Amino acid sequence: MERIGTAVIGGGAVGCAVLLELARAGLENLFLFERMRAVGEVQSARNSGVVHAGIYYKTGSLKAELCAEANALMYEFCRAHGVPISNVGKLVVATSDEELESLEAILLQARANGVPGVRLLTRREVKGLEPNVDVPAALHVPTTGIVDAARYTRTLADLAREAGAHVLTSFEVTGIEPRGGLFVVTGRRGDREETFEAETLVNAAGLHCDTVARMVNPALVVDVVPLRGEYCKLNRGKHPGLWLNGFNVYPVPEPLDVRGEATKMVGVHLTPTFAMTRGGGVAVGDTITVGPEFRCVTERDDYERNRKPPGFFLARAKRFLPSLELADLELDFAGIMVHCKGMQDFTIRRDELHPSCVQLLGIDSPGLTCSLAIARRVRRLLAA
Repeated sequence: MERIGTAVIGGGAVGCAVLLELARAGLENLFLFERMRAVGEVQSARNSGVVHAGIYYKTGSLKAELCAEANALMYEFCRAHGVPISNVGKLVVATSDEELESLEAILLQARANGVPGVRLLTRREVKGLEPNVDVPAALHVPTTGIVDAARYTRTLADLAREAGAHVLTSFEVTGIEPRGGLFVVTGRRGDREETFEAETLVNAAGLHCDTVARMVNPALVVDVVPLRGEYCKLNRGKHPGLWLNGFNVYPVPEPLDVRGEATKMVGVHLTPTFAMTRGGGVAVGDTITVGPEFRCVTERDDYERNRKPPGFFLARAKRFLPSLELADLELDFAGIMVHCKGMQDFTIRRDELHPSCVQLLGIDSPGLTCSLAIARRVRRLLAA
């Protein structure tokens, strides 16, 4: 049994950010355990890759506070380390006059959260930014952007390694036993079982946060519902009349029933993506993701069963992009996001029974954006 300092369970963007933050703070014998073959293969790689501004979240919530802190951090970090990121901005559109009230409510929430530069646009002003988007009104959110989420996560892990931390992939944690103020972490790598004795532990297991939480504290009640987000894509270069200038384009949030719990999701939206340039660099390209459409699934790796057809996405996106045609769309990837029933906000706290463990529960969107700020919060909790 190897004695280590801190065990971070989960190698998504949040887990890797925590590992880097702790390494830079001077903590030693840091280990991250990730069950997949590489970091960032689950939630962190299968999403829209949006850098959120924090316009929707309740004032005073962790999501609002951490998003406000992390938005600028993301741009600074990625530019410093060569991670593709672009401050493209976002349009939140009202697709009918009936949605104007919702747009006004989002504007008020954005201002209450201190999000800079958000303003209401008329139809004419929207067309001045995106001529093919036809809506009565929209909000312009200038601090929203896009990031190469997979590369961002790999960069966090690489920098953590350079700072002396250890990243163990293909390591599936099978048990955690609190023992004498320590945590005995057991797992499998291939056909070999390995055991580590950790002084502190961080549960950053994302979609499997409930499993890890109950290993530490069986009395902890966490009810994870996997939400599958399905995507299509379009190539604006293949439809000469369908030019888009690179904004994220979102409808107002829409209701979603999550096994009897009412919540809201942002709905099918347009997100630009990166492409290689002829000179070998990276820039915003011609491919745009259309989605996600969220639905509950029972299995946490069910990415493909009963996928919605392109026609569904056409109907949703055509409300604000009327020149879109069915031939423009093809099915793209799907991702699965954690949703913890009864949690409308992130949970970031010391475990009640074992305070040397920090539990990160229900880290859904905007978890990617907030990852650096979440990591700072974890460091402060462990130092307290």
